[in-house]
Amino acid sequence: ASAPQTSKRAPAAKSKTESRENAWKSTGIVALRDANLRELPQKLFDREREFALKLRNLDATNNELREIPREIGNCVNITRLVLAANVIETLPDEIGALVKLKTLIVDGNRLRALPATIGSLKALQTLSACECELSTIPTTISTCIALTTVKFARNKSLDSSALDALADCERLEEIDASVCALTVIPAALGRLKRLRKLNIDDNVGVHTIPSEVFKSCESLTKLTGYGTSIRRVEYTDGYDDYVARVKNRHGKIISGNSMIVDERRGLDYGFDLRD
Repeated sequence: ASAPQTSKRAPAAKSKTESRENAWKSTGIVALRDANLRELPQKLFDREREFALKLRNLDATNNELREIPREIGNCVNITRLVLAANVIETLPDEIGALVKLKTLIVDGNRLRALPATIGSLKALQTLSACECELSTIPTTISTCIALTTVKFARNKSLDSSALDALADCERLEEIDASVCALTVIPAALGRLKRLRKLNIDDNVGVHTIPSEVFKSCESLTKLTGYGTSIRRVEYTDGYDDYVARVKNRHGKIISGNSMIVDERRGLDYGFDLRD
């Protein structure tokens, strides 16, 4: 009798798996998007087989992951970790061991908090945790000295303490805290000399922008507060300085023929200018 077909296919399947794993080891790139995973392959974190030390880029977007194993801390050379669109409830403290990590994206999970050890990520440049269940962020984030972009949009319980924690991240260029539960914009944000974009749209509890933000955030050219309770912002001390920067920036862009402004509406200053 002839051998079952499954016995012929098994070596091919094994060969395919080995080929994939060899590619992981040679490139350091692991792409596991849309793979219907409930957990990450344990071998990724195996130091003895060198997977962990070779891993540079892991993208496990859109799976059914509920947790990230503590062994993620073995991946000390990883620079990009994308875990968006899963059902993760917590990140392990060991994530603080990823000292070369530059990008961390965890959008669309069930996270209620980020570990305090995130403050150990001195190389982290981009942190995105949009559409989770965060109510605050750890104050240790202030020691992430390389941060340039932080996005916490659509965390509907996230309060103003999140912005307080970011005020010491001197390299920050962009903050997206739209659709949260902010009530106050801290004057301490004025220390962010490199901040270019600040989005606080749809935070109805916010009534004012402190003058320090307009006057001292000298790189700020895109501040949007639509859907807030801010009124008559044009009378805030420093607002004219902000408007001058916006006009100067758009003037340069227009002169370079890379942007067209609708003359009927004029420039968009980011607020509803009404009583």
